[in-house]
Amino acid sequence: MAFITAVAAGGILAMLADTMIPEAFEEHHNLTGLTASVGFLTAFTIHHLGG
Repeated sequence: MAFITAVAAGGILAMLADTMIPEAFEEHHNLTGLTASVGFLTAFTIHHLGG
């Protein structure tokens, strides 16, 4: 169940990035959502490892 929730959250985050960051979406159409999701996952991981 956690995996399904994580995939859904990643999809929503990618959709928000594509909608809210139009300049990045225009320039790098295919990678905008993936990059935002990976960045969020990295920040989340660093936060939990450090604290």
